Amino acid sequence: MDPQNKVALVTGGAAGLGKAIALKLGDSGARTAVSYLHSANEANETVAEIGAAGGKAMAARADVSSSADVRSMVDFVVDEFGGIDILVNNAATRVIVQFHDLGGMREDDWDRIMAANVRGPFLCARAVAPIMKRRGSGKIINVTSVGGIRPGGSSIAYSVSKAAEEMLARCLAVALSPEIQVNNVAPGLMNTRAGRLLGEESGERYVESTLLKKMPTVDDVADAALYFVGNDSVTAQTAAVDAGVLTY
Repeated sequence: MDPQNKVALVTGGAAGLGKAIALKLGDSGARTAVSYLHSANEANETVAEIGAAGGKAMAARADVSSSADVRSMVDFVVDEFGGIDILVNNAATRVIVQFHDLGGMREDDWDRIMAANVRGPFLCARAVAPIMKRRGSGKIINVTSVGGIRPGGSSIAYSVSKAAEEMLARCLAVALSPEIQVNNVAPGLMNTRAGRLLGEESGERYVESTLLKKMPTVDDVADAALYFVGNDSVTAQTAAVDAGVLTY
């Protein structure tokens, strides 16, 4: 799919990786909706950056774990831009709890993580699927994590949620074929606001564990998402953009 003149919706698109993906989609000619929950100012800044570069963009607020919010967001984007061709499920939440601290993993945090990271992508995909089907094609990209492939990350709940999101994409690829392709981009640890919460020592350990002795950048991961948008013969797959991490 050529993103030119297509409509893209990026959840969690206000900052960090989501912003990088939104900017690349805007640069590629897609009319881009930037979804946010709390960061209205950052979302509006991202929209302004896309506009300054000659693209078209809008901001839309939604709690992706809420079916009503998701449907309102999708309706808003369709009203403004006429449809949706590309969905990037990037919105996610986390808490930092060491894996060995089972007692520190609170049940309400577990439920909140699963709601945002698993139910949210499902609700968004379910809402856009009929629109994409009517248009004859569509691309859904889930931003998962290398922590969903092997144990690691901010908590057991986060790692499990990302593993579930990996399988969600494969199930959706079956359910929505042949018109809609669904794939995963699994980033490693990045130097983002969320990544820095794990601390400098965790970052150093991560770099040492990689074959390339580096962290992936948000642009590296965004390029992988754009690959899935542009390739019409790939579905139910995962691109791990992790600098070749062996242990995590």
